[in-house]
Amino acid sequence: MNDRKHEVMPGTILLTLTYGKPGELGRTTEPKIYKAALQHLHSFSAVILLPLEIGVDLLKAPGISRARIQQSDGNFIDGAVRCVQQNYFELVEDPKPR
Repeated sequence: MNDRKHEVMPGTILLTLTYGKPGELGRTTEPKIYKAALQHLHSFSAVILLPLEIGVDLLKAPGISRARIQQSDGNFIDGAVRCVQQNYFELVEDPKPR
């Protein structure tokens, strides 16, 4: 993932989406770079993706269940997706092992 194809710059994220419920038939997308606004709130992260056309991908059946985000600083956020609307979704981060 360190090749130029997946170089995450400030203001962009590398996003992988999982459709369907865990343990059931579903699919996972190839990682793709998007311009994004990412806001970390108390219990979730709010994600707005650009371009607006991404909303079509977010709303595909059977629906997004999980997402993995690599930020420009190299950190990852993995978790369950909730509240999908057009180019916006909320990501509830998985608990970190202690």
